[in-house]
Amino acid sequence: MADSARSTDCGQSERFGSRLIMAGDSERRVIEAGPDRTVRLETREGGAAGYRHDFYRRGVTIQVYVQAGRVVRVCRMRD
Repeated sequence: MADSARSTDCGQSERFGSRLIMAGDSERRVIEAGPDRTVRLETREGGAAGYRHDFYRRGVTIQVYVQAGRVVRVCRMRD
């Protein structure tokens, strides 16, 4: 069980090269940073709840959560 566990650290900001993405920034800034994957998030009823943009870095996946066009959370997950 320990080998399948992932360490997650959620915060308000993350640096992508010279760019700093923070909670409250527009989704456009996230897209300009070039995510490796974008996932549409849904409510239990199937309606749109926002997007998650994933960035893959060496040993870490950075997930940027967007609702209503604004960044609400940034999480780092160790692979």
